[in-house]
Amino acid sequence: MSPFSIALRQLRAELEMAQGEFASRIGLRQPYVSALECGKKMPKDGGIVRRIVGVLSLSPEQEAALWRAFQVSRQFDLPPPGAPAAAYSFFAQISEALPTLSSADFKSLSAHLVSVSSERGLTLDAGMSIESHAQKETPM
Repeated sequence: MSPFSIALRQLRAELEMAQGEFASRIGLRQPYVSALECGKKMPKDGGIVRRIVGVLSLSPEQEAALWRAFQVSRQFDLPPPGAPAAAYSFFAQISEALPTLSSADFKSLSAHLVSVSSERGLTLDAGMSIESHAQKETPM
């Protein structure tokens, strides 16, 4: 499941709403909310997040968590235009290996990326931390 799916399901649970009631309140169909929560669908843009925030009067913490989850869950077109040729091979390898990687593998890769980035004076977005999402991902 995506971090957005996890955050959406967790938010609905915090609000103690059934899926149908949640969908009705934010103006969506229940099957679509189900698909969002299961990770089968992803909002195309932030419109649904804005609607959820506006209609449900979320706390600043709930709003920030939902936006962070949305940002890290969106599809990325990698490598970006202008990337060196080696980046294409790297992302092809990642794409091929992705289905076989464990949570521990992702944590290790993430730690290495943080280390390399800090050596170059860059700070990675804390909202994209592997640990912040891995702990919450429990099947329902």
